[in-house]
Amino acid sequence: MLERTDRLALAVVQAEPAAESFTDIFDAEMIGDERDEDAGARRVTLQWGRDLVELYEPTGDGPAARFLKQGRRGLFLGGFSLADPAALAARLEQAGIRVCEQGDGRYVVFPEDLDGTGVVLSRTEERERVGLGDRIWQITYAASDLEAAIERYSALFGVEDLFTNRYPHEGFGYVGAITWFDARDGGRLDSLEYLEPSDPTKAVGRFVDRCGNGIYMASIETDDIPEIRRRVEKSGPGWDGADFGGFIHPRRLHGLLLGLVTYENWNARRPLPGSA
Repeated sequence: MLERTDRLALAVVQAEPAAESFTDIFDAEMIGDERDEDAGARRVTLQWGRDLVELYEPTGDGPAARFLKQGRRGLFLGGFSLADPAALAARLEQAGIRVCEQGDGRYVVFPEDLDGTGVVLSRTEERERVGLGDRIWQITYAASDLEAAIERYSALFGVEDLFTNRYPHEGFGYVGAITWFDARDGGRLDSLEYLEPSDPTKAVGRFVDRCGNGIYMASIETDDIPEIRRRVEKSGPGWDGADFGGFIHPRRLHGLLLGLVTYENWNARRPLPGSA
């Protein structure tokens, strides 16, 4: 079973400018710089709050370069941690999905092998917080068929029995659903969200039209929203406020659309099993 949403990976033309953006806005710290032969890329890893962001800079032909050539700059992989990633990797392989084992309990599925939605699986690890921000709490998939996506990924990830709530959002032009890994008041917010466009002219509809299925955005929980907002606005446009926190536009984070909430606010908002 998935336990945490613990990392994001971006495909970028150059790793250094992307790393600088995360450092300038969040005080993220570089902790790794290595060659990823499976991806055909240089992989730069930053600690970002208690979680990680990985930056894939293509060094030749491979999944990262092909992702960028498709015009899909941005969210390349979504990362989930769990107690036994090897067991889930085997489950994916049994379903006919190519999985790359990279050692030390790390397994990767590239977007071209899973409906445009790349995945990193790793062992759950507690980290000391670094910089602003706290945790990634949600990874959001966009798909042309909401129910088919929920059924497929729930079966692949072994989360069929977890609580999933469904909801419409007329303003943003989609119908959505959230599968919560810890569906209880005071529990972790970690979750997998699905969006199906209901208005093809809105952002989610344009994304699905351009990219097909894929990872649309992600969200973090943090008490540092005022300072993060100040840093974004000080250096240019790209901040959109909301009653729960705000969003940072993809152009400021190298293709990543990022939502920001406080834990207290979103824990109070989320539906729970048995609620009306």
